Amino acid sequence: MATIDIADGGVRVRFSAWERPAVWRGEVVVPRAAIRVVELVGAPVGRARGGRAGVLVSGVLKVGYWGLGTGVRQLVSVRRGVPALRIAIDREAAGLPFDEVLVSVRNAAELAGALAPATVQR
Repeated sequence: MATIDIADGGVRVRFSAWERPAVWRGEVVVPRAAIRVVELVGAPVGRARGGRAGVLVSGVLKVGYWGLGTGVRQLVSVRRGVPALRIAIDREAAGLPFDEVLVSVRNAAELAGALAPATVQR
């Protein structure tokens, strides 16, 4: 399962060894200045929609890129029963090839609260 920590310059997501091939990277750092919205998502599996490149176990987990062809590209690592943090980013400012990061972590509520209160939606 992926982990998230708040680093000095932003939010770092580290992917487990088995997730790395599906997301094509070991980690991603979202600069704090590029974060537009942070949202706590209680049931994240249904929030990843559209075309995909990655792993899908229907109703259980999604890992990879979602939203291909929808206009909003998501980097996703979510599981049923584990809340997620959804981070909407300014793709240009971040220099990343996606618009959102959606990652299940057990401490998602704590992380959402630790990020800038002005960007948090619940």
